[in-house]
Amino acid sequence: MRMTKSKLKVGVIGCGIVAKNGHLPWYAKSPLADVYAIADPDSAHLKKANNLYHPTLQYTDPMELLENSEIDAVSICSPHWAHKEQVIRAAKNGKHVLCEKPLTINLEDMNEMIHVVEQNGVIFQTATQKRFDPGFQRIKELIDNETLGEIYHISLYWFHSIPNLESKWIRKGLKFFKSLGIDILKEMGAWRLTDSRSGGGDFLDHGPHYIDLLRWWFGDIKNVSAQVRKFHDVHQYEDHTAALFSFKKCNTTAIFERSHNFVGRFAGKEQGRIHGMKGTITFDVPFEPKLKPMRVEKYLWTNIITDHPSQILYKSSRNPWNLSYARQVRSFINQVLDRSNNDVGFPKEWIPTIYDGKAALEVVHAVYESSRKQIVKEL
Repeated sequence: MRMTKSKLKVGVIGCGIVAKNGHLPWYAKSPLADVYAIADPDSAHLKKANNLYHPTLQYTDPMELLENSEIDAVSICSPHWAHKEQVIRAAKNGKHVLCEKPLTINLEDMNEMIHVVEQNGVIFQTATQKRFDPGFQRIKELIDNETLGEIYHISLYWFHSIPNLESKWIRKGLKFFKSLGIDILKEMGAWRLTDSRSGGGDFLDHGPHYIDLLRWWFGDIKNVSAQVRKFHDVHQYEDHTAALFSFKKCNTTAIFERSHNFVGRFAGKEQGRIHGMKGTITFDVPFEPKLKPMRVEKYLWTNIITDHPSQILYKSSRNPWNLSYARQVRSFINQVLDRSNNDVGFPKEWIPTIYDGKAALEVVHAVYESSRKQIVKEL
């Protein structure tokens, strides 16, 4: 059920950090979309977004936005536990959906969401924006072209530094900023750490990104062996995970380390190594708000003489329209308007679907079960 009009009226639900960085600015800059309505029960977030984007309508109740028949498509940037109800209402009202990951908390809700989306024939795109990073797309192309030969191993290391929120110096600092009217925990989305409604911790929140990339690069995951830990009592769920994956259609082994407990600056580290029989690719991803391109290098047999890797050049994300969030929103708009995605340079068949979102959630739950039962969990 694609649109025949030339410009979309878009509603954005949730005006926090994800909408601020990844959705609102790109709809606002697009000649093919209009930020027609926004919704957020938080009056401060709603006011900030309203002042920046001047939508026609604003709501404190997201369900009222979803009942507005003028709205063609929505971005759902609310907390995990709100996604199911909002997605189902949007689909029943014929609105196309771009929904942040994780799509929901449990697989029963996920199956219900899929049923309603299919029944109503709306377009649904999962917001795993790392696929749209030009660097990760270039890696996908190099893997598909067998530049490295058979890939036998990949290691992923993604740490942030979030200190113990119960420590005396943190509480003192938070109190000081609150006296200035700045609620740092709220602005950084600390509900992900401290709200039991989240349904899971750091791996449920961040794991889907690299699970999605791994599936995109190597196909469906066969099994997982994982260790999941919680080191800070203030956190409702896990803050550290190490997982080992194998795949159904190749002999690749993948190790993914994801944690909040890195000692260093908040930005932490995000790096990877992809090893093949003919060479290695390494990548280093800058902290997202810096809006800098990732560095990708390859080391092949031809590099042995110089003992130096070659930098892989690709279309730089310094152009704002080549940033992953921008390409994600542009692809969603093109899908809904039934336009070619050539202007984005990203094949439509690679755009993540609701089924990709479900697959990532299945793997997250397999990671949890593997650690809980101390087993290799088959998928």
